[in-house]
Amino acid sequence: MLLKNKLSLKHIIKKSVNKNENTLFLMIHGYGSNERDLFSFEKDLPEDFFIISIQGIYSIGADQYSWYDIDFDNEKKFINIIQAKKTIEKISFFINEAIKEYKLKKNPVWICGFSQGAILSYAIALKNSDKIKKVIALSGYLENNILPEEMNHITDLEFFISHGKYDSIIPVNWVKKGLKFLKQKKILSLFYKEYESGHTLNDFNYQDLINWIKEKHSE
Repeated sequence: MLLKNKLSLKHIIKKSVNKNENTLFLMIHGYGSNERDLFSFEKDLPEDFFIISIQGIYSIGADQYSWYDIDFDNEKKFINIIQAKKTIEKISFFINEAIKEYKLKKNPVWICGFSQGAILSYAIALKNSDKIKKVIALSGYLENNILPEEMNHITDLEFFISHGKYDSIIPVNWVKKGLKFLKQKKILSLFYKEYESGHTLNDFNYQDLINWIKEKHSE
């Protein structure tokens, strides 16, 4: 796929087969990866999704990108909050931009992130709940410090949340705090499961993910 530079964020796309049913499925990769990572899912996704996978803002190596700096040695400063908040604004702007450019449906939008991308997906979805309705958070967690001040009409958000039991990057207990927060916000549609893996997706996790997407898509 060609990396497109036309909009505010570099991205690759897979167009929907149905020109009248263009539902945006946005992919946000993790730290040190690139836009091709999650794009490998495209072969198993419904054909009427318009898939966009975006490239991280900061280059940290050859074909490696991030959305904000991470301090792996300092749990309290794990996230560069200022950078993360700016990135949330940029991706939120890009969603509106992409909907207009590619003539996509404004609602619902699906968002899928891994690790750093999952952390952002929580915040972006809660900020843009008028558009985003389905959230896939893989091996990430909900970071309170980057959430929007106002969260309206969020109760109909639907989440697929998965995590490896042996994740040494993001401990499972961080994820469970986020689940508690979402339940307190009266979000009822929550799929959560832990898998026999580390900071990655194993085959069982992937199959559950695809099944959930197909189930929600057909509703």
